[in-house]
Amino acid sequence: MVYVYYCKNSPLPVGVYRSWLQRMPDPFVRRLNRLAHRHDAQASLLGRMLLLYALQNLGYRHLSLHDIRFTAYQRPYFEHTDLDFNISHSGNYVICAIAEHNKIGIDIEEVKPVCLDDFETLFSEAELLEIRRDPCLEQDAFYSLWTQKEALVKAEGSGLNFPVRDIVVQNGSAVLSGTTWHLCDLDLVEGYKTHLAMQMTGNNTVTINPLRMVDMLEA
Repeated sequence: MVYVYYCKNSPLPVGVYRSWLQRMPDPFVRRLNRLAHRHDAQASLLGRMLLLYALQNLGYRHLSLHDIRFTAYQRPYFEHTDLDFNISHSGNYVICAIAEHNKIGIDIEEVKPVCLDDFETLFSEAELLEIRRDPCLEQDAFYSLWTQKEALVKAEGSGLNFPVRDIVVQNGSAVLSGTTWHLCDLDLVEGYKTHLAMQMTGNNTVTINPLRMVDMLEA
């Protein structure tokens, strides 16, 4: 079972922002303070609060954000648990996926105009042809494939030593480093593309939990 929580990144009162910061580990706070834009800092902060909300909601109240550890490739995890989680944000939305007994990655992107020439090195010739097949759907096709590849890279999480363009997605799945991954298209918000990558397991059910900022504040 994979649980997905997402929320709109609405402006927070200064007092709430500061109180949430107090719940964060010091290295994370220092990283936020280096960000130039408050919106980006709040998106990262909200991602961690979504994770905390998920932990409490799923019965892991004994875990805190201070328990997060990082692999050599800076992938976050909880030591001595069967949990895996991943966070993404873009535009005005933040999303967090969490699962037991499954490895996952998630990516959300706001669909806005891009120059495909800038991304040619990230896609194969066949993929570029498919993206450009229908000019009216070009942006949608680009972001669909891009979020799939991003979710896969984040799920695999070990610093891939081969080009992203070599990741081949076929029929909703891909093989990376000998592991088969399933891709799920999450139609959550108009104007955004979201994909979830997860290992092939016995239970790939995905539960979607949309939240409002007021839900976060009440929790």
